[in-house]
Amino acid sequence: MKRIVFAAALLCLAGSAAWSFDMFDGKKPFSFKEMMKSFTSFFAPSAPQAVASSRLAPNLEPAKALEFLEQQKPALIDIRTPDEYAQGRLKDAALMDFYAPDFAEKLGKLDKSANYLIYCRSGKRSGKALETMGQLGFTGAHDIAGGIIAWTAAGLPVVK
Repeated sequence: MKRIVFAAALLCLAGSAAWSFDMFDGKKPFSFKEMMKSFTSFFAPSAPQAVASSRLAPNLEPAKALEFLEQQKPALIDIRTPDEYAQGRLKDAALMDFYAPDFAEKLGKLDKSANYLIYCRSGKRSGKALETMGQLGFTGAHDIAGGIIAWTAAGLPVVK
């Protein structure tokens, strides 16, 4: 109930502000519908920005990640520690330790237009790495949702 009252109060305040400050530039008549669209878009949660430019979501479930690997042949990067990597990894995965001091620098040297599939143990580090890759301008980066834990739980192959 408090939220409804608060939203109504904000709506009234926004309407009076729009009227008194002529926020709609005076060229077109005041539109309650336009004001509501602006109001709801302001309070709507923003969608996470996808790093990937393709139609794939940035976070791929293991089965979709396998399909992506087989069809698109992306560069496969394991961002776990060397000890984790030694315990088991995806075939042909290159190691790039997330905790290394030069991790972001190494990412920055990669081809930003190429396709990449990254993974870690559970998906937390790879999610952060995707954000970094997005900031660096990568357009085709994806990660395995749930990391290698989800990959092995799905019965998919790992090499040692």
